[in-house]
Amino acid sequence: MNLMDQRHQNSETTNEAEKATIELASDDQVSKGQELKAHKNSFFLALVKAIVPLIILFVAFSGYSYLKASKPKPKKPQIVEKTWPVDSIKAIAKSHTPKLKLYGTTVANRRVDLRALVSGKIIEVGAGLKEGALIKKGELLLKIDDFDYKGALQEAKANLAEAVARKSEMQASMSLEQENLKYAKVQLTLGEKDFKRAQALSKRGTVTKKLADDRNVVLSQRRQAVAMSKVNLDLQRARQAQQVAVVDRLTWKVTQAKRRLEETQLIAPFDAYVSSVNAEIGRTMSVNDSVVTLIDQNKIDVRFTLTNAQYGRILAHEKQLNGRKVNVSWRVGETPILYKATIDRTAAVITSQSGGVEVYGLVENPFSPVPLRSGAFVEVTLDDREFKNVIRLPQTAIYNGNKIYLIKNERLTERTVEIVGASGSDTLVKVNLPKGSEILTTRLTLAGEGVKVKVRSSKNKSLNGNKALSQHDTKKAPSAKGL
Repeated sequence: MNLMDQRHQNSETTNEAEKATIELASDDQVSKGQELKAHKNSFFLALVKAIVPLIILFVAFSGYSYLKASKPKPKKPQIVEKTWPVDSIKAIAKSHTPKLKLYGTTVANRRVDLRALVSGKIIEVGAGLKEGALIKKGELLLKIDDFDYKGALQEAKANLAEAVARKSEMQASMSLEQENLKYAKVQLTLGEKDFKRAQALSKRGTVTKKLADDRNVVLSQRRQAVAMSKVNLDLQRARQAQQVAVVDRLTWKVTQAKRRLEETQLIAPFDAYVSSVNAEIGRTMSVNDSVVTLIDQNKIDVRFTLTNAQYGRILAHEKQLNGRKVNVSWRVGETPILYKATIDRTAAVITSQSGGVEVYGLVENPFSPVPLRSGAFVEVTLDDREFKNVIRLPQTAIYNGNKIYLIKNERLTERTVEIVGASGSDTLVKVNLPKGSEILTTRLTLAGEGVKVKVRSSKNKSLNGNKALSQHDTKKAPSAKGL
């Protein structure tokens, strides 16, 4: 029974397994069919996605081609070359002497510090001894008490008079000695004759020998008297020479005392402006004490600086700077005051700190039109060296440092020039051009070879203009030799 049941269960189990296998097989067939159907659908969808854009692009391109082909053709515009209105200048080569505009100050040509020459108390002060006052030559500045100096002069005169009297006394003594010598010589001559006569008579026996010996003694005495007189005369002459020296010394003492007395008054040595006054009535002055500083009002210098390039340029061309005329402008207010000056010297030492060479010019008439004093800030105009056969152009005519443009048949032609100097804001150039050539002066951004232009105005500047070249303008000018 159990065996039958077990077989029955096994058969049932087998049947269920077969059914499960059949069901699995059927499920696999169903899933494969679905997968195949899904694959067909995705391929069709991809094909549609790929074809539709192509169709759209084709339709768009066809429409664009149709519209482009059916568009009416516009008329081609006529190209017209632009003409630039410009200004120009005619090229005229001449000799130019530019003006250098410099700045400087006025300084005293002669400045003196007066000091007390003698010591003493000030008893009088001149009316012009005031700071900033103007005094004339010979005017009294101050007077020192002269009591002691008058006494010294009186004493020196008395000593001199005494010495002169002694000299006169010695002169009289010497004259007397000369007379004595002359008498002694006469007596000597007579003694010699008397001795010779007595000697002759003694030989003949007319007189005794003793008498001849007495005459010889007298002759010796007279010879001694002559010798003594000569010696005394020489002594008198030596004493007189000594007294002459004493008189000369005392004469100098008198002169010195007179000068000391004169030096009690301090007198202005020239027309001057007064500065640094250190004297008042009642003050006791010592020798060499400072009294006042005087500035010569007739000699005022203007001091200014030339750059190394300017100084070298003028010196190389003219060999010297002294004697050149300069114009001095002193601006006080709206109207400048003008003076003339002449360069008379250059600073003894050239310092690197100043950046050039200091030059001094003497103002010819510092009183006209108004008195000029030292310390004024002035403008100095000086002729530069002469540049021969150059063309003067405005800076706007220079391109790229050394290029200009000629205007020929309304077209620009480029030329290279040599820049040699400057005159004010203008530039001096050297270039070989036909006389009267038109040079572009308008600044064009598109300036170049062949550009078409039309001249609206042509200016022929005077090449001898009075513009001055300042150091500031030199910095703006294009780089050039000798600037």
